Amino acid sequence: MADRHRHMRDFRARPHEAGLTLVEMLVVLAIIAVGAGAVSLGIGSVTRAPSVEAEARQLATRLQAAADDAMLGDRMVAFTVEEDGYGFTAYTPQGLAEPISRQLDFHRLPGGMVMTLSATPPILLGTEGGGRPLSATIESGGQRWIVAYDGMTATAIPGLEPEA
Repeated sequence: MADRHRHMRDFRARPHEAGLTLVEMLVVLAIIAVGAGAVSLGIGSVTRAPSVEAEARQLATRLQAAADDAMLGDRMVAFTVEEDGYGFTAYTPQGLAEPISRQLDFHRLPGGMVMTLSATPPILLGTEGGGRPLSATIESGGQRWIVAYDGMTATAIPGLEPEA
């Protein structure tokens, strides 16, 4: 029996050999979690930054959807542009009406981005406005993208670097 007790004593942790306690382990895990969260938030903010390319592609998609809506609905749609953004509205002989849908409602461009058009707004799409080509240039800093609309389809293409 003495042998057994001596053997049990060998399994007791000595103070210099003790591992981490549960509380210490939780503190370490909490520090790691906070650090990982900070890194992932930092990476996310970089990927969420608005880019000229993303805005141009979104404009091309929305312009195409509005043109399709005008053709399928046999109605005229106006592409309206303001200094800080653009939108699409139904057009009647009495003038501009309410926005067509929530997806085509007014879109505000991110700060610092500028859009210039090859035609004076409002630009009519649809039965009477169809077939007229249009180009919209979106730029900010050193980025420039052009949205080309040929009356049927809209495409976003990279533009040449702005001249200094």
